[in-house]
Amino acid sequence: MSILLNRFISKNFSRSGKRQRFLNFARTVALISVTLGSMALIISLSVLDGFETMLKENAVKFTAHINLRAFDNKDVRISETTQTLQNIFRIKAFAPVIQREGLIKTKSYVEGALIRGINSQNDITDLKNNIKEGSFHFSTDTSNQVIIGERLAHKLNVKIGDSVFIFAITEEKVSEMSYPDIEKFRLTGIYETGMAQYDDIYVYIPFTKSASFFKMPENRASSIDIMLYDVNEAPAVAKNIEDLLGYPYFCYTVYDLHKAIFTWIEYQKAPIPLVLGLISIVAVLNIITILLITVVEKTHSIGILRAIGMKKSGIISIFVFQGTTIGLIGTLAGCGIGFLLCWLQLHFSIIKLDGSVYFLDTLPIKLSLWHYEIVISISIILSILATFIPSFIASKISPIRAIRFR
Repeated sequence: MSILLNRFISKNFSRSGKRQRFLNFARTVALISVTLGSMALIISLSVLDGFETMLKENAVKFTAHINLRAFDNKDVRISETTQTLQNIFRIKAFAPVIQREGLIKTKSYVEGALIRGINSQNDITDLKNNIKEGSFHFSTDTSNQVIIGERLAHKLNVKIGDSVFIFAITEEKVSEMSYPDIEKFRLTGIYETGMAQYDDIYVYIPFTKSASFFKMPENRASSIDIMLYDVNEAPAVAKNIEDLLGYPYFCYTVYDLHKAIFTWIEYQKAPIPLVLGLISIVAVLNIITILLITVVEKTHSIGILRAIGMKKSGIISIFVFQGTTIGLIGTLAGCGIGFLLCWLQLHFSIIKLDGSVYFLDTLPIKLSLWHYEIVISISIILSILATFIPSFIASKISPIRAIRFR
């Protein structure tokens, strides 16, 4: 019965009369602060996890886990390397790639690009699942067909079926000051990864065609793309490959190739605990403030309750209930609003980003249950802790002095 009585008194303490409108205002401010704090925590965690997840997924799924190359930009011998790779059981698949710098041009625009020769029938990356328009497959391995990124297509102002010119540039050509090799290609596919560094630069043509276009010797490639069963084993497998093949071969893992991305993620995560801690502290201070104001405003009432026999524990429970109620309502409201905003961004991509700066075109969001579990748990615990000081002060009030207090 005492618990119900304490709850009843606590609710009546919350209903201030006309002469105590400031207390109502202060309580509303405290509730809003907890709501905004919880919302900020949810959105921050969702965005942070979204960035980490999307960047890692795009970086890993769109490129090979390991890229085997030779020093001094020498060609890789396909038959020599693939025989060794076949004996490493942790390797899932591998494919030779020819890649050279070049230019891609239309009548009105010219842009630098990385020209990659691939076998569309045996591509080990996730490019085929990122095709936005057209087809991923080339009609033949010697056809003059090209696949480019959506951002590059927008710059060139081209669509499926249009023609583009590709200029093959090599160091020898530049040093001799001679004209580069030029060929006309037909656009058959447009891909979109959401990462500017891919959609802006990479241009794909058939593997055999790239070999003749760049005048590559037979059985040679620029590099070998390697996919593993477990990307986390990339550093260990890369070292194993280097030990087996020796000079002049070396390996780049996906973590080496995209070191800037992963470093940027870590830098983004570093200040988050401090920021989130400050948000929580502000919410707690607001709860402490409103409860202290309530103690001052209700000193006379507290004295009457103590005079009619209410114990100190009862007074404490009244203020604990008030603070916990503010924290719980504010936290649930903040989490609800945060979830709604995250859901809208996830499904409608309302907030856009500069892909050249943030690597992604839209603000990424990841909805996870553990975000809400952490925020709700921490908020409720802090709300309860915030009630201790005001509750202790209220319980120490002398009944006689409190009754005389006006």
